Order: sequence, then C-alpha cells, then structure tokens
Amino acid sequence: VQPDSNRVKQFLEQFTIGQLAMVGTLEQGPTRFALVRDADGGVHRVQRGDYMGSDHGKVQRVDEAGIELIEIVPDGTGGWVERARTVALNETG
Repeated sequence: VQPDSNRVKQFLEQFTIGQLAMVGTLEQGPTRFALVRDADGGVHRVQRGDYMGSDHGKVQRVDEAGIELIEIVPDGTGGWVERARTVALNETG
C-alpha cells in the first residue's frame, strides 16, 4: 500500500479533513454527490472515486449521513497503511 505519486491531485486534497465539512447531498440520476465546504467557504461536489484531504483520502461511499473514505497514511516505520475515515454531515450547515 502506498499513494500514487503520479496521480494528479484533486482540489480538495490541499485541505486537511478537519478543514472540510459535508453540508449536504445532491442526486443526479443514479449518482449521489456529497456537498463539501472547504476552509475558504467554497462548496464542491464529490462522489465515489474522488479524492479529498491531505492524506490521500479516496471516497468509497456517499450517503445522507456522511462520506466514507480510505486514507493512505505513513505507518511510522517508513511504510504506508490504509485507514478508514468518515466525514459526517454537518447538521448546522
């Protein structure tokens, strides 16, 4: 397990997960998007397969309650490990 250093970074990867907040969902046909507010106040659509957060977080699932990610983080011994992470819906918007 290791991050793909050849992959072009997506916009929301410049922020830590703590700087991002899920503020809603949007459905277009069969696709469900999460609406994510960044630290600068911008709102972005993310869907399964997109990346967000500074720890190479790949969106695995979007539902009304939150976004499920798999992050790739250093394991402390020079390697990498996958870590599950959830960004819950921010009820206060």
